[in-house]
Amino acid sequence: MNDSKIKICCQTIKLPERKIYDTDIDIEGFKLFKFKISDYIAVISELKKLLNAQEIDRAERYYHQHDSQRFIISKAILKLILAKEIGTDVSTVKFSKNSNKKPYLALHPELHFNVSHAKNYALIVIGTRPVGVDVECISKDFNFTEILPTVFSKPEMNEVLNAANKNLEFYKLWTRKEAVVKATGNGIDDNLIKINILDGDNVVEYNDLGVKQSMQVVSFAVDQDYIGAIAFKEGRVGVKNIILYPLDIFLKGVIH
Repeated sequence: MNDSKIKICCQTIKLPERKIYDTDIDIEGFKLFKFKISDYIAVISELKKLLNAQEIDRAERYYHQHDSQRFIISKAILKLILAKEIGTDVSTVKFSKNSNKKPYLALHPELHFNVSHAKNYALIVIGTRPVGVDVECISKDFNFTEILPTVFSKPEMNEVLNAANKNLEFYKLWTRKEAVVKATGNGIDDNLIKINILDGDNVVEYNDLGVKQSMQVVSFAVDQDYIGAIAFKEGRVGVKNIILYPLDIFLKGVIH
């Protein structure tokens, strides 16, 4: 392959699940958590206590209550997961941001994480390598035809327009592109149309992606009306190294 090009390998899978939380992450693997925002509204006052003053101020600046609730719940649960993973109290979990405003743990930069939410669902992924995750609600009413030429290549548009379930195909490809953007952390939203993400191996100019290492992208069903995608730089990691953990089991005994 030309030195100026890289591969993006895409596939759709059913993620393996584990019922018992393991604090050790395979050096090439990822842990994924999915949860419904509505399941934690009843304990939101308790979760809010885990946020610092700056985070609370941000939560209170949201115009819509559901946006504020989603921020509080997602941020608090992320902190609980990271605290468990690094073996510390949640109060010591402090976030910093890199030059592209991607958050990281200053004291544990080797631990990577990413968060995405859409309507009532949220996804959190953690691992020892840069990773991006995206989730979308599959809207049956959204007319996506006008934006297709601005974000999808001609082969991708044909894939959507010829699919038996056009809405599902649109959101599958959209979440893949968003996950890739978040994994690179390079702010390449303007180059979405150049990020090829059809099933199988896709060739991309690395200047358009901002990284010189090939990537893998995995699509998966989150729920009946939700689809998600994870993107990461290629390595030894395989599907078996991306494990889905039920959040209620993880939080059992943490939130009362």
